[in-house]
Amino acid sequence: MRQATRKPTTVGDVLLYEYLEPLGLKINDLAEALHVHRNTVSALVNNNRKLTIDMAFRLAKAFDTSIDFWLNLQNGVDIWEVQNDARTQEELSRITAIPMPGDENESREQEVA
Repeated sequence: MRQATRKPTTVGDVLLYEYLEPLGLKINDLAEALHVHRNTVSALVNNNRKLTIDMAFRLAKAFDTSIDFWLNLQNGVDIWEVQNDARTQEELSRITAIPMPGDENESREQEVA
């Protein structure tokens, strides 16, 4: 399966375009509702900070959504970034699988020995 080349929608974009703007909320308003510092919300909305599990719980409660909704958004972005980072892909290409007990490869190696 080929991955999409477009970066998935970020948590910050969803917050801004689906919640803050339509509800007429400012970053300060959301920060107060979530009981966090305004800089925390600002960094998230401006895509300068990744979503934490704690923040996913807070957003889910504030907007009556599931925790998984927020975590899946972040997870999609994280996976896309790894898959589209040439340096990371180069490093990953050098990793070889570690045989586990009971694997076919280990059985063959024992037979040869």
